[in-house]
Amino acid sequence: MKRVGFIGLGTMGLPMAKHLLDAGFETFVVSRSRGPVEEAISYGAVEAKSPKDLMEQVDVVMTCLPLPETVLSVYEGDNGIIAGASEGKIVIDHSTVDRQTNERVATQLEKKGAYFLDAPVSGGPMGAKAGTLTIMCGGEEKAFSKVKPVMKAFGEYIVHVGEIGRGTVIKLLNNMLVGVHQTALAECYVMAEKAGVDPAIAYDLIKKSSGFSKAMDWSVEAILDRSFTPRFAINLLHKDMKLALDLADDIDMPLDIVKFAERKVEDAKKEFGEQDVCALIRPLEEKTGVIVKRK
Repeated sequence: MKRVGFIGLGTMGLPMAKHLLDAGFETFVVSRSRGPVEEAISYGAVEAKSPKDLMEQVDVVMTCLPLPETVLSVYEGDNGIIAGASEGKIVIDHSTVDRQTNERVATQLEKKGAYFLDAPVSGGPMGAKAGTLTIMCGGEEKAFSKVKPVMKAFGEYIVHVGEIGRGTVIKLLNNMLVGVHQTALAECYVMAEKAGVDPAIAYDLIKKSSGFSKAMDWSVEAILDRSFTPRFAINLLHKDMKLALDLADDIDMPLDIVKFAERKVEDAKKEFGEQDVCALIRPLEEKTGVIVKRK
């Protein structure tokens, strides 16, 4: 598989596509925004006319899109991926969506003789730039084995987790925990400040103790430096937590703690939705009159 396609050149997709080019793959691209397309072309990519046109020219297509409805708009329709699919081709969706979307596009691709993998990624823009993403893949193992060498261009830990939709389930589990952790950390940092403890010192000690979570590494420096430029925006976190709660309803699973955290995320979204998830601390800062910053 030497000819590949990538659709969705956002903060995750563009560096992923660049890694494909650096690894020697002939890479075709499609994206809504002109700037990232031009940047990808400067790296050596070829712009396709449409998702259908791209699908017809390559062996495997990867998509990385923000919402379930965005995925459907790219996959379906006269100029969509499915219209250009044919026997033996493989489509990988790295988006964070829901099982229903996975199954809907997989069924249509199967009718064309093509394969589909739901393969959400974790690691954020930093992991995409470094080529160290974790990738959780659902779908046929035969298809996974064929495209794993392609995904190694930008992935460090790549695992086949079962049938279609299982990758999505694991990603939703991960992101609902991100919401819970970040909500709890907001209270932790504000409480430290309000109690007269330097949050940076508290972080350093907790990191070496049992209360530590990887979410602390993600958030603490940005909070202390008051830098809320989005790496993973609150809007997207809220979308993922809602998808996780929808999944819980489907399988009759109570998620009391997640529901509480989702309400906190929703409240923060109203004013700070475009900011990074570490900005979940800001409504609590406003409520308490305490600002957490570097001493």
